[in-house]
Amino acid sequence: MLQLSQSAADVLHQARDEQDIPDGYGVRVSAQAGPGGQTSLAVGFAEAPAEGDEVTEEAGMELYVSQEVAGPLAESMIDVENTGQGAQLVVKPQQE
Repeated sequence: MLQLSQSAADVLHQARDEQDIPDGYGVRVSAQAGPGGQTSLAVGFAEAPAEGDEVTEEAGMELYVSQEVAGPLAESMIDVENTGQGAQLVVKPQQE
C-alpha cells in the first residue's frame, strides 16, 4: 500500500492548516488526465474517500488512494524533496 513519510505528513498538515481545511479531511491520491493524454498524479484534500478507494492512516493522516493508482503505487511512498522553490511532494520507492 502507498505510504506517506512523516515529512510529507508534516507538509500536508501545514498546508491543511494554512488553507483552513478541517482536521477531519484526509489526503486523496488519484490519477489525473494531463496535457497530451499523459496521466499525472493528483494529491488533494477530501472530506471522505471516494467509492473504491483504499483507506489507511499514515503518519497521523488519513490517506485515500484511488483504485487506478493503488496497484502501481503499492510499493511507493510519498515523501518531500526540498527544492529552490520550497518543499515538493515526490513519489519514491518504499524504504526497506
